[in-house]
Amino acid sequence: MLLVQIVIGVLCRMLLLTGVLPLYLHTVRIPSYKFRGESALLECGYELAGKPAGRTREQIPPSSRNPFDVFQDYYNDGEERHGGEKIYSVKWYKDNEEFYRYVPSATPPIKSYKIEGVRVDPNHSDNTKVLLRSLTLKSSGVYRCEISAEAPSFDSVQGEGRMDVIYMPKDGPHINGDSDHRSYHMGETLELNCTSGRSYPASTLQWYLNDVQVTDPGMLVPYPRFQNPHGLITSYLGLNVVVGPHHYRDGILRIRCVASLSPVLWREGKESILQWEQPTLDNREAMLLAHVLDRQCHVARKSELTLEFELECDLGDGIGFS
Repeated sequence: MLLVQIVIGVLCRMLLLTGVLPLYLHTVRIPSYKFRGESALLECGYELAGKPAGRTREQIPPSSRNPFDVFQDYYNDGEERHGGEKIYSVKWYKDNEEFYRYVPSATPPIKSYKIEGVRVDPNHSDNTKVLLRSLTLKSSGVYRCEISAEAPSFDSVQGEGRMDVIYMPKDGPHINGDSDHRSYHMGETLELNCTSGRSYPASTLQWYLNDVQVTDPGMLVPYPRFQNPHGLITSYLGLNVVVGPHHYRDGILRIRCVASLSPVLWREGKESILQWEQPTLDNREAMLLAHVLDRQCHVARKSELTLEFELECDLGDGIGFS
């Protein structure tokens, strides 16, 4: 894929040099993700008749200026003249609504339009880039640049990309339900709910039993997400587990809920942890069981859901106990 892009780029540059392709868009940089409150730099790099879009004389650092340079490619008036071609305009759109325009022949050349979620910094924007300040959730969307040339070609090129603004949860996730239980007997149903902190986009919740992710749909209870004010989202996920001996590891049942946005945005995630000790026999019952091992006894479990037993033993003197 990279080789194909390189070949296409070389061919386009050859066409530019021959004048067959007067305008070529070679770079589109739009960040995929930004956090709320940050700034975002949007870039569109293009070439006109084989010469890259550049800076005016005032924008070139004094240390880099050549006093003998005739500035064939850069003019003080901001116009770009390459092989007889001139750029007519550079426009930027968010979700097909124009918010920025650069016209070299206009005074001033830069003009921005107010749309929700877009705040342009004109001091750091020009014909190849636009700087957006103080991003909000409403800044999320598809951004597109469009470059148009004047006569004789009247050519036009464009490129686009999507940017999503992220709001990280400030707390959570939280586990609620049967967290007051000190232990669970075999066969009992453990019912818990996990609630994420408010975020954008919505957090993904996962349950783990003893560090093993729960993937059985019969144990997971999905709930609709809740849309909070200002576009933030709360996620919910339930867990129903019929407790068995295999759920305990070294006598401990450990449950945690992990919230994440994506491996790219939030690698560590956050977690809440609950754990219970495995229930044991009462000491008196254990001693009794050991004492009657050599007797004629009948041991019956009172219930399949508990560890309680009934014992009926013949002690040899006609007296039994239970």
